Amino acid sequence: MVALAVAAVALTWDGYQLLRSKDDLAAHAAAVQSAIGERDADTLVAEAAALETAARAFAAATDGPQWWLATHLPWVADQAVPLQQAGAAVDAVAEGALSPLASMGDLSALAAPEFVDGRIDPYLLEPYRPTLAEAAAVLATEVDSLDGTDLDGTISTVRDPFLELTDQLAEVREVVNGAHAAAEVLPTMLGGEEARTYLVMVQNNAEPRTTGGIPGAVLEVSVDGGVISLERYATANSMIDRTGPVTLTEDELRIFGRRMEVYPQNVNFTPEYPRSAQLMSEFWAAEFGETPDGVLSIDPVALGYMLAGAPATEVGPFSITGDNLAEVMLRDSYLEHPDPRDQDAFFVRASAELFGRLVGGDASAVSGIERAIDEARFMAWSADAEEQQLLSSTVVGGAFLEDESALGVFVNDGSGAKIGYYVDVHTDVVDHLCTNGSVGGQTVTVTLAHTFEGDVDKLPEYVATGAANYPDGEFHANVRLFPAAGTGVIALERDGEPSGVNPETLAGRSVASARVSLLPGESTSLVFEVVANVSGLRGLDVDITPGPKPNVYSTRSDDLLDGC
Repeated sequence: MVALAVAAVALTWDGYQLLRSKDDLAAHAAAVQSAIGERDADTLVAEAAALETAARAFAAATDGPQWWLATHLPWVADQAVPLQQAGAAVDAVAEGALSPLASMGDLSALAAPEFVDGRIDPYLLEPYRPTLAEAAAVLATEVDSLDGTDLDGTISTVRDPFLELTDQLAEVREVVNGAHAAAEVLPTMLGGEEARTYLVMVQNNAEPRTTGGIPGAVLEVSVDGGVISLERYATANSMIDRTGPVTLTEDELRIFGRRMEVYPQNVNFTPEYPRSAQLMSEFWAAEFGETPDGVLSIDPVALGYMLAGAPATEVGPFSITGDNLAEVMLRDSYLEHPDPRDQDAFFVRASAELFGRLVGGDASAVSGIERAIDEARFMAWSADAEEQQLLSSTVVGGAFLEDESALGVFVNDGSGAKIGYYVDVHTDVVDHLCTNGSVGGQTVTVTLAHTFEGDVDKLPEYVATGAANYPDGEFHANVRLFPAAGTGVIALERDGEPSGVNPETLAGRSVASARVSLLPGESTSLVFEVVANVSGLRGLDVDITPGPKPNVYSTRSDDLLDGC
Protein backbone atom coordinates (compact mmCIF):
# COMPACT_ATOMS: atom_id res chain seq x y z
CA MET A 1 0.00 0.00 0.00
CA VAL A 2 2.84 2.37 0.85
CA ALA A 3 4.45 1.65 -2.53
CA LEU A 4 1.19 2.39 -4.32
CA ALA A 5 0.78 5.63 -2.39
CA VAL A 6 4.31 6.71 -3.30
CA ALA A 7 3.67 5.80 -6.93
CA ALA A 8 0.44 7.79 -6.91
CA VAL A 9 2.22 10.87 -5.54
CA ALA A 10 4.98 10.49 -8.13
CA LEU A 11 2.47 10.13 -10.94
CA THR A 12 0.61 13.21 -9.72
CA TRP A 13 3.82 15.24 -9.80
CA ASP A 14 4.66 13.85 -13.25
CA GLY A 15 1.17 14.76 -14.41
CA TYR A 16 1.78 18.35 -13.33
CA GLN A 17 5.08 18.35 -15.23
CA LEU A 18 3.38 16.87 -18.28
CA LEU A 19 0.77 19.59 -18.34
CA ARG A 20 3.55 22.16 -18.39
CA SER A 21 5.59 20.44 -21.10
CA LYS A 22 2.61 19.31 -23.21
CA ASP A 23 1.85 22.82 -24.39
CA ASP A 24 5.52 23.47 -25.16
CA LEU A 25 5.69 20.22 -27.11
CA ALA A 26 2.58 21.05 -29.14
CA ALA A 27 3.69 24.62 -29.85
CA HIS A 28 7.17 23.66 -31.00
CA ALA A 29 5.89 20.72 -33.07
CA ALA A 30 3.52 23.08 -34.89
CA ALA A 31 6.36 25.58 -35.41
CA VAL A 32 8.61 22.87 -36.83
CA GLN A 33 5.89 21.78 -39.26
CA SER A 34 5.42 25.41 -40.35
CA ALA A 35 9.17 26.01 -40.76
CA ILE A 36 9.54 22.95 -42.97
CA GLY A 37 6.51 23.90 -45.00
CA GLU A 38 7.93 27.40 -45.56
CA ARG A 39 11.50 26.12 -46.04
CA ASP A 40 12.63 28.46 -43.24
CA ALA A 41 16.02 27.09 -42.16
CA ASP A 42 16.66 29.65 -39.40
CA THR A 43 13.34 28.97 -37.72
CA LEU A 44 13.82 25.22 -38.04
CA VAL A 45 17.20 25.43 -36.29
CA ALA A 46 15.64 27.27 -33.33
CA GLU A 47 12.44 25.24 -33.18
CA ALA A 48 14.15 21.86 -33.62
CA ALA A 49 16.34 22.62 -30.61
CA ALA A 50 13.35 23.84 -28.61
CA LEU A 51 11.31 20.77 -29.61
CA GLU A 52 14.14 18.47 -28.57
CA THR A 53 14.29 20.18 -25.15
CA ALA A 54 10.52 19.95 -24.75
CA ALA A 55 10.52 16.32 -25.89
CA ARG A 56 13.14 15.35 -23.35
CA ALA A 57 11.26 17.13 -20.60
CA PHE A 58 8.11 15.34 -21.71
CA ALA A 59 9.90 11.98 -21.93
CA ALA A 60 11.49 12.49 -18.51
CA ALA A 61 8.07 13.08 -17.03
CA THR A 62 6.89 9.71 -18.40
CA ASP A 63 9.82 7.70 -17.10
CA GLY A 64 10.50 5.90 -13.83
CA PRO A 65 9.20 2.94 -11.85
CA GLN A 66 5.87 4.66 -11.23
CA TRP A 67 5.28 4.70 -15.00
CA TRP A 68 6.16 1.01 -15.30
CA LEU A 69 3.48 0.42 -12.72
CA ALA A 70 1.08 2.75 -14.54
CA THR A 71 1.42 0.79 -17.78
CA HIS A 72 0.21 -2.33 -15.97
CA LEU A 73 -2.87 -0.82 -14.33
CA PRO A 74 -6.32 -0.92 -15.95
CA TRP A 75 -7.46 2.45 -17.39
CA VAL A 76 -4.26 4.16 -16.23
CA ALA A 77 -2.32 2.20 -18.87
CA ASP A 78 -4.68 3.56 -21.56
CA GLN A 79 -3.41 7.04 -20.71
CA ALA A 80 0.19 6.23 -19.81
CA VAL A 81 1.20 4.22 -22.89
CA PRO A 82 0.23 6.87 -25.49
CA LEU A 83 2.00 9.54 -23.43
CA GLN A 84 5.17 7.47 -23.24
CA GLN A 85 5.10 6.68 -26.94
CA ALA A 86 4.49 10.32 -27.88
CA GLY A 87 7.43 11.47 -25.79
CA ALA A 88 9.75 8.78 -27.16
CA ALA A 89 8.70 9.43 -30.78
CA VAL A 90 9.21 13.18 -30.61
CA ASP A 91 12.56 12.75 -28.90
CA ALA A 92 13.67 10.35 -31.65
CA VAL A 93 12.39 12.64 -34.41
CA ALA A 94 14.01 15.72 -32.93
CA GLU A 95 17.39 14.02 -32.57
CA GLY A 96 17.39 11.73 -35.60
CA ALA A 97 15.53 13.81 -38.20
CA LEU A 98 15.01 17.47 -37.33
CA SER A 99 18.48 18.23 -35.96
CA PRO A 100 20.21 16.73 -39.05
CA LEU A 101 17.84 18.66 -41.32
CA ALA A 102 18.51 21.88 -39.43
CA SER A 103 22.25 21.27 -39.73
CA MET A 104 21.97 21.41 -43.54
CA GLY A 105 21.61 25.17 -43.14
CA ASP A 106 19.52 25.40 -46.31
CA LEU A 107 16.08 23.86 -46.69
CA SER A 108 15.91 24.43 -50.44
CA ALA A 109 16.57 20.70 -50.69
CA LEU A 110 13.00 20.21 -49.45
CA ALA A 111 11.59 22.35 -52.27
CA ALA A 112 10.93 21.41 -55.88
CA PRO A 113 14.10 21.72 -57.98
CA GLU A 114 14.32 24.87 -60.07
CA PHE A 115 15.51 25.58 -63.60
CA VAL A 116 18.67 27.67 -63.69
CA ASP A 117 19.68 28.88 -67.16
CA GLY A 118 17.36 26.29 -68.69
CA ARG A 119 18.79 23.39 -66.69
CA ILE A 120 18.19 21.45 -63.50
CA ASP A 121 21.42 20.14 -62.01
CA PRO A 122 20.98 16.35 -61.71
CA TYR A 123 23.25 16.35 -58.65
CA LEU A 124 21.63 19.36 -56.99
CA LEU A 125 20.60 17.31 -53.95
CA GLU A 126 23.66 15.07 -53.76
CA PRO A 127 25.20 16.87 -50.71
CA TYR A 128 21.96 16.33 -48.79
CA ARG A 129 21.26 12.75 -49.82
CA PRO A 130 22.53 10.96 -46.66
CA THR A 131 20.77 13.43 -44.37
CA LEU A 132 17.48 13.17 -46.24
CA ALA A 133 17.66 9.37 -46.22
CA GLU A 134 18.32 9.31 -42.48
CA ALA A 135 15.58 11.81 -41.67
CA ALA A 136 13.04 10.04 -43.90
CA ALA A 137 13.76 6.68 -42.24
CA VAL A 138 13.41 8.05 -38.70
CA LEU A 139 10.17 9.86 -39.51
CA ALA A 140 8.70 6.78 -41.18
CA THR A 141 9.51 4.60 -38.17
CA GLU A 142 8.14 7.01 -35.57
CA VAL A 143 4.98 7.97 -37.46
CA ASP A 144 4.21 4.29 -38.04
CA SER A 145 4.74 3.69 -34.32
CA LEU A 146 2.31 6.45 -33.40
CA ASP A 147 -0.23 5.27 -36.00
CA GLY A 148 -0.12 1.82 -34.43
CA THR A 149 -0.80 3.03 -30.88
CA ASP A 150 -3.99 1.62 -29.37
CA LEU A 151 -6.16 4.52 -28.18
CA ASP A 152 -9.13 2.47 -26.97
CA GLY A 153 -9.95 3.78 -23.51
CA THR A 154 -7.74 6.87 -23.87
CA ILE A 155 -9.45 10.03 -22.64
CA SER A 156 -9.81 12.99 -24.99
CA THR A 157 -7.39 15.12 -22.95
CA VAL A 158 -4.64 12.68 -23.93
CA ARG A 159 -6.00 11.39 -27.23
CA ASP A 160 -6.64 14.69 -29.03
CA PRO A 161 -3.12 16.13 -28.61
CA PHE A 162 -1.70 12.70 -29.48
CA LEU A 163 -3.61 12.60 -32.78
CA GLU A 164 -2.68 16.21 -33.57
CA LEU A 165 0.99 15.42 -32.98
CA THR A 166 0.73 12.34 -35.21
CA ASP A 167 -0.82 14.41 -38.01
CA GLN A 168 1.91 17.06 -37.73
CA LEU A 169 4.71 14.52 -37.92
CA ALA A 170 2.96 12.73 -40.81
CA GLU A 171 2.95 15.97 -42.83
CA VAL A 172 6.63 16.53 -42.07
CA ARG A 173 7.31 12.93 -43.13
CA GLU A 174 5.57 13.51 -46.47
CA VAL A 175 7.71 16.56 -47.26
CA VAL A 176 10.96 14.92 -46.21
CA ASN A 177 10.18 11.65 -47.98
CA GLY A 178 9.48 13.55 -51.20
CA ALA A 179 12.86 15.28 -50.94
CA HIS A 180 14.56 11.97 -50.14
CA ALA A 181 13.02 10.31 -53.20
CA ALA A 182 14.04 13.26 -55.38
CA ALA A 183 17.63 13.09 -54.15
CA GLU A 184 17.76 9.40 -55.07
CA VAL A 185 16.18 9.56 -58.54
CA LEU A 186 17.21 12.96 -59.95
CA PRO A 187 20.76 11.97 -60.99
CA THR A 188 19.49 9.24 -63.30
CA MET A 189 16.07 10.64 -64.25
CA LEU A 190 17.60 13.98 -65.26
CA GLY A 191 20.12 12.32 -67.52
CA GLY A 192 23.13 12.70 -65.27
CA GLU A 193 24.42 9.27 -66.24
CA GLU A 194 22.90 8.88 -69.70
CA ALA A 195 20.29 10.73 -71.75
CA ARG A 196 16.65 9.91 -71.11
CA THR A 197 13.46 10.32 -73.15
CA TYR A 198 10.10 11.05 -71.53
CA LEU A 199 6.54 11.71 -72.57
CA VAL A 200 4.61 14.60 -71.05
CA MET A 201 0.85 14.06 -71.03
CA VAL A 202 -0.97 17.40 -70.91
CA GLN A 203 -4.38 16.53 -69.47
CA ASN A 204 -7.39 18.44 -70.80
CA ASN A 205 -9.76 18.94 -67.86
CA ALA A 206 -12.57 20.19 -70.13
CA GLU A 207 -13.33 16.50 -70.66
CA PRO A 208 -12.88 14.99 -67.19
CA ARG A 209 -11.00 11.82 -66.47
CA THR A 210 -10.19 10.32 -63.10
CA THR A 211 -6.79 12.00 -62.77
CA GLY A 212 -7.88 15.28 -64.40
CA GLY A 213 -8.79 15.14 -68.08
CA ILE A 214 -8.07 13.44 -71.38
CA PRO A 215 -4.41 13.53 -72.45
CA GLY A 216 -5.04 16.10 -75.17
CA ALA A 217 -1.38 16.58 -76.06
CA VAL A 218 1.57 14.23 -75.67
CA LEU A 219 5.02 15.82 -75.81
CA GLU A 220 8.25 13.89 -76.22
CA VAL A 221 11.21 15.44 -74.41
CA SER A 222 14.83 14.41 -74.07
CA VAL A 223 16.86 15.06 -70.93
CA ASP A 224 20.63 15.09 -70.99
CA GLY A 225 22.68 16.40 -68.09
CA GLY A 226 19.65 18.25 -66.74
CA VAL A 227 18.91 20.05 -70.03
CA ILE A 228 15.39 19.34 -71.29
CA SER A 229 14.68 19.58 -75.00
CA LEU A 230 11.35 19.21 -76.79
CA GLU A 231 11.66 16.62 -79.55
CA ARG A 232 8.21 16.08 -81.06
CA TYR A 233 4.58 16.04 -80.07
CA ALA A 234 1.30 14.41 -81.04
CA THR A 235 -2.37 14.46 -80.17
CA ALA A 236 -3.76 11.46 -78.35
CA ASN A 237 -6.35 11.31 -81.12
CA SER A 238 -3.60 10.62 -83.66
CA MET A 239 -2.56 7.44 -81.79
CA ILE A 240 -5.96 5.75 -81.74
CA ASP A 241 -5.44 2.08 -82.61
CA ARG A 242 -8.49 -0.15 -82.99
CA THR A 243 -6.35 -3.28 -82.87
CA GLY A 244 -5.81 -2.62 -79.15
CA PRO A 245 -2.02 -2.40 -78.84
CA VAL A 246 -2.15 -2.51 -75.03
CA THR A 247 -3.22 -5.31 -72.71
CA LEU A 248 -5.85 -4.65 -70.08
CA THR A 249 -6.65 -6.59 -66.93
CA GLU A 250 -9.94 -8.42 -66.51
CA ASP A 251 -11.08 -5.76 -64.03
CA GLU A 252 -10.22 -2.93 -66.43
CA LEU A 253 -12.05 -4.59 -69.32
CA ARG A 254 -15.11 -5.30 -67.21
CA ILE A 255 -15.36 -1.79 -65.73
CA PHE A 256 -14.08 0.43 -68.55
CA GLY A 257 -14.56 -1.73 -71.66
CA ARG A 258 -12.20 -1.68 -74.65
CA ARG A 259 -12.02 2.12 -74.74
CA MET A 260 -8.84 2.08 -72.66
CA GLU A 261 -7.09 -0.23 -75.12
CA VAL A 262 -8.20 1.60 -78.28
CA TYR A 263 -8.17 5.27 -77.31
CA PRO A 264 -5.12 6.89 -75.66
CA GLN A 265 -7.50 9.61 -74.43
CA ASN A 266 -8.90 7.04 -71.99
CA VAL A 267 -5.74 5.68 -70.37
CA ASN A 268 -6.63 7.59 -67.21
CA PHE A 269 -10.08 6.13 -66.68
CA THR A 270 -8.23 4.31 -63.89
CA PRO A 271 -7.27 6.20 -60.71
CA GLU A 272 -3.84 4.52 -60.77
CA TYR A 273 -1.50 6.99 -62.49
CA PRO A 274 1.39 4.50 -62.91
CA ARG A 275 -1.01 2.29 -64.87
CA SER A 276 -2.16 5.21 -67.05
CA ALA A 277 1.46 6.15 -67.75
CA GLN A 278 2.37 2.58 -68.64
CA LEU A 279 -0.54 2.38 -71.11
CA MET A 280 0.40 5.71 -72.71
CA SER A 281 3.98 4.45 -73.06
CA GLU A 282 2.66 1.39 -74.92
CA PHE A 283 0.46 3.49 -77.21
CA TRP A 284 3.46 5.68 -78.06
CA ALA A 285 5.67 2.66 -78.75
CA ALA A 286 3.02 1.17 -81.03
CA GLU A 287 2.77 4.45 -82.97
CA PHE A 288 6.41 5.52 -83.13
CA GLY A 289 8.37 2.34 -82.46
CA GLU A 290 10.20 3.81 -79.45
CA THR A 291 9.53 3.14 -75.77
CA PRO A 292 10.05 6.14 -73.45
CA ASP A 293 11.92 5.99 -70.15
CA GLY A 294 9.01 7.47 -68.26
CA VAL A 295 5.84 9.54 -68.45
CA LEU A 296 5.04 12.84 -66.74
CA SER A 297 1.58 14.35 -66.44
CA ILE A 298 0.50 17.96 -66.06
CA ASP A 299 -2.63 19.99 -66.78
CA PRO A 300 -3.26 23.60 -67.89
CA VAL A 301 -4.10 24.70 -64.35
CA ALA A 302 -0.71 23.43 -63.16
CA LEU A 303 1.05 25.06 -66.11
CA GLY A 304 -0.62 28.31 -65.08
CA TYR A 305 0.68 27.95 -61.54
CA MET A 306 4.19 27.24 -62.80
CA LEU A 307 4.27 30.11 -65.30
CA ALA A 308 3.01 32.74 -62.85
CA GLY A 309 4.96 35.93 -63.45
CA ALA A 310 6.41 34.84 -66.78
CA PRO A 311 6.04 37.11 -69.84
CA ALA A 312 2.97 36.49 -71.98
CA THR A 313 3.24 33.83 -74.69
CA GLU A 314 1.56 34.60 -78.00
CA VAL A 315 -0.17 31.54 -79.44
CA GLY A 316 -2.53 32.20 -82.33
CA PRO A 317 -4.92 34.99 -81.37
CA PHE A 318 -4.24 34.56 -77.64
CA SER A 319 -1.78 36.25 -75.32
CA ILE A 320 -1.36 33.60 -72.63
CA THR A 321 -0.13 34.28 -69.10
CA GLY A 322 -0.09 32.17 -65.98
CA ASP A 323 -3.32 33.87 -64.88
CA ASN A 324 -5.41 33.10 -67.96
CA LEU A 325 -3.73 29.94 -69.24
CA ALA A 326 -6.37 27.47 -68.04
CA GLU A 327 -9.26 29.62 -69.28
CA VAL A 328 -7.70 29.98 -72.73
CA MET A 329 -6.82 26.32 -73.18
CA LEU A 330 -9.96 24.83 -71.62
CA ARG A 331 -12.64 27.34 -72.67
CA ASP A 332 -11.73 30.24 -74.97
CA SER A 333 -9.80 28.19 -77.54
CA TYR A 334 -12.89 26.06 -78.15
CA LEU A 335 -14.98 29.12 -78.91
CA GLU A 336 -12.24 30.29 -81.28
CA HIS A 337 -11.97 26.96 -83.14
CA PRO A 338 -15.31 25.46 -84.27
CA ASP A 339 -13.43 22.59 -85.99
CA PRO A 340 -12.14 20.08 -83.38
CA ARG A 341 -9.08 19.35 -85.51
CA ASP A 342 -8.09 23.00 -85.32
CA GLN A 343 -8.58 23.01 -81.56
CA ASP A 344 -6.52 19.82 -81.18
CA ALA A 345 -3.73 21.46 -83.14
CA PHE A 346 -3.96 24.59 -80.99
CA PHE A 347 -3.92 22.59 -77.75
CA VAL A 348 -0.82 20.67 -78.79
CA ARG A 349 0.97 23.77 -80.08
CA ALA A 350 0.12 25.82 -77.00
CA SER A 351 1.18 22.97 -74.70
CA ALA A 352 4.50 22.65 -76.48
CA GLU A 353 5.25 26.38 -76.48
CA LEU A 354 4.22 26.89 -72.86
CA PHE A 355 6.15 23.85 -71.68
CA GLY A 356 9.11 25.18 -73.62
CA ARG A 357 8.87 28.50 -71.77
CA LEU A 358 8.81 26.59 -68.50
CA VAL A 359 11.88 24.43 -69.12
CA GLY A 360 13.64 27.43 -70.60
CA GLY A 361 13.65 29.02 -67.18
CA ASP A 362 11.33 31.92 -68.04
CA ALA A 363 9.50 31.50 -64.73
CA SER A 364 10.34 30.43 -61.20
CA ALA A 365 8.25 27.29 -61.05
CA VAL A 366 9.02 26.16 -57.48
CA SER A 367 5.90 27.41 -55.68
CA GLY A 368 3.76 26.59 -58.70
CA ILE A 369 4.93 23.01 -59.01
CA GLU A 370 4.52 22.44 -55.26
CA ARG A 371 0.92 23.68 -55.49
CA ALA A 372 0.38 21.48 -58.55
CA ILE A 373 1.73 18.46 -56.67
CA ASP A 374 -0.51 19.20 -53.68
CA GLU A 375 -3.55 19.25 -56.00
CA ALA A 376 -2.48 16.06 -57.86
CA ARG A 377 -1.97 18.01 -61.08
CA PHE A 378 1.65 16.94 -61.58
CA MET A 379 2.69 13.27 -61.54
CA ALA A 380 5.64 11.19 -62.68
CA TRP A 381 6.25 7.54 -63.60
CA SER A 382 9.52 5.83 -64.44
CA ALA A 383 9.97 2.66 -66.46
CA ASP A 384 12.92 1.84 -64.18
CA ALA A 385 11.63 -0.39 -61.37
CA GLU A 386 13.89 1.02 -58.64
CA GLU A 387 13.10 4.62 -59.54
CA GLN A 388 9.40 3.83 -59.72
CA GLN A 389 9.42 2.24 -56.28
CA LEU A 390 10.74 5.50 -54.83
CA LEU A 391 8.29 7.62 -56.83
CA SER A 392 5.37 5.46 -55.69
CA SER A 393 6.15 6.31 -52.07
CA THR A 394 5.47 10.01 -52.79
CA VAL A 395 2.41 11.99 -53.83
CA VAL A 396 4.08 12.67 -57.19
CA GLY A 397 3.84 8.97 -58.00
CA GLY A 398 0.03 9.00 -58.05
CA ALA A 399 -0.20 5.39 -56.88
CA PHE A 400 -3.78 5.47 -55.56
CA LEU A 401 -4.86 1.84 -55.60
CA GLU A 402 -1.97 0.70 -53.44
CA ASP A 403 -2.59 3.51 -50.93
CA GLU A 404 -5.20 1.64 -48.93
CA SER A 405 -5.67 4.51 -46.47
CA ALA A 406 -7.10 6.78 -49.19
CA LEU A 407 -10.72 7.47 -50.07
CA GLY A 408 -11.09 8.42 -53.73
CA VAL A 409 -13.85 10.43 -55.43
CA PHE A 410 -13.38 10.54 -59.19
CA VAL A 411 -15.27 11.77 -62.24
CA ASN A 412 -15.07 10.31 -65.75
CA ASP A 413 -16.85 12.07 -68.63
CA GLY A 414 -19.27 9.84 -70.48
CA SER A 415 -20.08 11.87 -73.58
CA GLY A 416 -16.86 12.87 -75.31
CA ALA A 417 -17.96 16.52 -75.17
CA LYS A 418 -15.93 19.39 -73.73
CA ILE A 419 -18.79 20.83 -71.67
CA GLY A 420 -17.06 19.62 -68.48
CA TYR A 421 -15.31 22.99 -68.10
CA TYR A 422 -18.65 24.42 -66.94
CA VAL A 423 -19.43 21.70 -64.39
CA ASP A 424 -18.31 22.34 -60.82
CA VAL A 425 -17.82 19.28 -58.64
CA HIS A 426 -17.73 19.78 -54.86
CA THR A 427 -16.83 16.92 -52.51
CA ASP A 428 -17.63 17.12 -48.80
CA VAL A 429 -16.37 14.39 -46.46
CA VAL A 430 -17.58 14.04 -42.88
CA ASP A 431 -15.58 11.58 -40.79
CA HIS A 432 -17.65 9.91 -38.09
CA LEU A 433 -15.19 9.38 -35.25
CA CYS A 434 -15.33 6.80 -32.49
CA THR A 435 -14.52 7.77 -28.93
CA ASN A 436 -10.96 6.47 -29.45
CA GLY A 437 -10.41 8.84 -32.38
CA SER A 438 -10.65 6.17 -35.07
CA VAL A 439 -12.97 6.44 -38.07
CA GLY A 440 -16.20 4.51 -37.68
CA GLY A 441 -17.69 5.72 -40.93
CA GLN A 442 -17.89 8.56 -43.43
CA THR A 443 -20.57 10.54 -45.22
CA VAL A 444 -19.37 11.65 -48.62
CA THR A 445 -21.47 14.21 -50.49
CA VAL A 446 -20.60 14.88 -54.13
CA THR A 447 -22.45 17.85 -55.63
CA LEU A 448 -22.25 18.53 -59.36
CA ALA A 449 -23.54 21.84 -60.75
CA HIS A 450 -23.79 22.68 -64.46
CA THR A 451 -22.94 26.40 -64.53
CA PHE A 452 -23.19 27.19 -68.27
CA GLU A 453 -25.44 30.22 -68.70
CA GLY A 454 -25.16 31.06 -72.40
CA ASP A 455 -26.83 29.76 -75.54
CA VAL A 456 -25.66 26.19 -76.13
CA ASP A 457 -26.53 26.57 -79.82
CA LYS A 458 -23.63 29.01 -80.12
CA LEU A 459 -21.12 26.47 -78.79
CA PRO A 460 -19.16 24.33 -81.28
CA GLU A 461 -20.90 21.01 -81.75
CA TYR A 462 -18.00 18.98 -80.34
CA VAL A 463 -18.10 21.10 -77.15
CA ALA A 464 -21.86 20.93 -76.62
CA THR A 465 -22.61 17.42 -77.87
CA GLY A 466 -19.57 15.20 -78.18
CA ALA A 467 -19.31 11.75 -79.70
CA ALA A 468 -22.32 10.31 -77.91
CA ASN A 469 -24.79 12.82 -79.44
CA TYR A 470 -26.59 13.61 -76.22
CA PRO A 471 -28.80 16.72 -76.15
CA ASP A 472 -26.83 19.92 -76.66
CA GLY A 473 -25.07 21.06 -73.50
CA GLU A 474 -25.94 17.94 -71.50
CA PHE A 475 -23.11 16.71 -69.28
CA HIS A 476 -22.74 12.97 -68.70
CA ALA A 477 -20.31 11.38 -66.29
CA ASN A 478 -19.62 8.37 -64.11
CA VAL A 479 -18.88 9.29 -60.51
CA ARG A 480 -16.85 6.61 -58.78
CA LEU A 481 -16.12 6.37 -55.07
CA PHE A 482 -13.33 4.12 -53.83
CA PRO A 483 -13.66 3.66 -50.05
CA ALA A 484 -10.50 3.21 -48.03
CA ALA A 485 -9.50 -0.36 -47.19
CA GLY A 486 -11.42 -1.58 -44.17
CA THR A 487 -14.48 0.46 -45.11
CA GLY A 488 -17.36 -0.05 -47.51
CA VAL A 489 -20.28 1.83 -49.09
CA ILE A 490 -23.61 0.73 -47.64
CA ALA A 491 -25.98 3.27 -49.16
CA LEU A 492 -26.30 5.98 -51.79
CA GLU A 493 -28.90 8.72 -52.03
CA ARG A 494 -29.31 11.02 -55.00
CA ASP A 495 -31.11 14.26 -54.22
CA GLY A 496 -32.66 12.67 -51.15
CA GLU A 497 -33.85 9.49 -52.88
CA PRO A 498 -32.27 6.02 -52.48
CA SER A 499 -30.17 4.92 -55.44
CA GLY A 500 -28.14 1.89 -56.44
CA VAL A 501 -24.37 1.91 -55.87
CA ASN A 502 -23.32 -0.46 -58.72
CA PRO A 503 -20.56 -2.19 -56.69
CA GLU A 504 -17.39 -3.27 -58.47
CA THR A 505 -13.80 -4.25 -57.68
CA LEU A 506 -10.65 -2.85 -59.32
CA ALA A 507 -7.30 -4.41 -58.39
CA GLY A 508 -8.70 -5.51 -55.04
CA ARG A 509 -10.23 -2.12 -54.21
CA SER A 510 -14.01 -1.85 -53.97
CA VAL A 511 -15.72 0.90 -55.94
CA ALA A 512 -19.25 2.29 -56.03
CA SER A 513 -20.44 4.09 -59.16
CA ALA A 514 -23.25 6.43 -60.11
CA ARG A 515 -24.18 7.79 -63.54
CA VAL A 516 -24.98 11.51 -63.72
CA SER A 517 -26.51 13.63 -66.48
CA LEU A 518 -27.08 17.38 -66.17
CA LEU A 519 -28.43 20.08 -68.44
CA PRO A 520 -27.23 23.69 -68.05
CA GLY A 521 -28.52 25.16 -64.80
CA GLU A 522 -29.12 21.78 -63.18
CA SER A 523 -27.34 20.30 -60.17
CA THR A 524 -27.43 17.04 -58.28
CA SER A 525 -26.09 15.70 -54.98
CA LEU A 526 -24.88 12.16 -54.37
CA VAL A 527 -24.60 11.12 -50.72
CA PHE A 528 -22.55 7.98 -50.08
CA GLU A 529 -22.70 6.38 -46.63
CA VAL A 530 -19.50 4.55 -45.76
CA VAL A 531 -18.96 2.35 -42.71
CA ALA A 532 -15.80 0.90 -41.20
CA ASN A 533 -15.58 -2.89 -41.22
CA VAL A 534 -12.51 -2.97 -38.97
CA SER A 535 -11.52 -0.98 -35.90
CA GLY A 536 -8.67 1.43 -35.39
CA LEU A 537 -8.75 3.25 -38.76
CA ARG A 538 -7.01 6.63 -38.57
CA GLY A 539 -5.38 9.15 -40.86
CA LEU A 540 -7.51 8.44 -43.95
CA ASP A 541 -6.62 10.60 -46.96
CA VAL A 542 -9.02 11.95 -49.58
CA ASP A 543 -8.16 12.06 -53.30
CA ILE A 544 -10.37 13.81 -55.85
CA THR A 545 -10.33 14.52 -59.57
CA PRO A 546 -8.56 17.86 -60.21
CA GLY A 547 -11.01 20.20 -61.92
CA PRO A 548 -10.59 22.64 -64.82
CA LYS A 549 -10.39 25.71 -62.62
CA PRO A 550 -7.67 26.75 -60.16
CA ASN A 551 -9.75 25.86 -57.13
CA VAL A 552 -9.94 22.75 -54.99
CA TYR A 553 -13.62 22.03 -54.46
CA SER A 554 -13.48 19.90 -51.34
CA THR A 555 -14.23 20.27 -47.65
CA ARG A 556 -13.72 17.96 -44.69
CA SER A 557 -15.04 17.88 -41.15
CA ASP A 558 -15.78 15.36 -38.42
CA ASP A 559 -18.36 14.50 -35.80
CA LEU A 560 -18.41 12.13 -32.84
CA LEU A 561 -20.20 8.79 -32.84
CA ASP A 562 -21.53 7.14 -29.73
CA GLY A 563 -19.33 4.18 -28.93
CA CYS A 564 -17.87 2.15 -31.86
